Amino acid sequence: MSHRRPVQDPPTSLDDVDPRVVRTRQAVREAVRRLVQRAGFEAVSHQEVATEAGIGRATVYRHWPKRTDLLLHALAEVEAPHASQSSGELATDLARELGRLQRTMSSPLVPELIALIGRAEWNPELRTTQTELLATGTSGLRRALEAAIGRGELPADHDLDTAIARLAGPLFYRRVLARAPLEDAFVTTIISAYLNEVAASG
Repeated sequence: MSHRRPVQDPPTSLDDVDPRVVRTRQAVREAVRRLVQRAGFEAVSHQEVATEAGIGRATVYRHWPKRTDLLLHALAEVEAPHASQSSGELATDLARELGRLQRTMSSPLVPELIALIGRAEWNPELRTTQTELLATGTSGLRRALEAAIGRGELPADHDLDTAIARLAGPLFYRRVLARAPLEDAFVTTIISAYLNEVAASG
């Protein structure tokens, strides 16, 4: 059985309707990407991002309290909702969350992410960053599975860690190890196989 732990929601989002906010988000994303491409993930700090983006450090801290938040913001091609609401159907929720992960794994910063994973083997600080990126990056998927358990679509003792590995793992393998594109059909196949197995075991 999985030892489930509560997942904290990401920090409060900026108001996407305000054009100034949209510009700030984009400036921060581009600043983080430039820093990472120049010197790796280790180069990312709130001060460096603020300087690179030309905005106040307080703004960066307020909306991205942790360095992990900045990294995820830069990795994501499409910003994830900060409080994903379940559709009430597991298949729909999985499609939404794996689609989000698909876009993130298609980021131009993925090669640097791979390098971070390699260096994390010998660097405790990077190991912590890697763990936080994994937990936060898959938190929406975990919430979708927890909601399905609450509705009775999944058994109460469903192993969430194994389920997340089954669903997200193939995307990592295909993008990072096989160096193949993450096509929509591939994601659909992963979801169908998982749901079929759950139905067969129910």
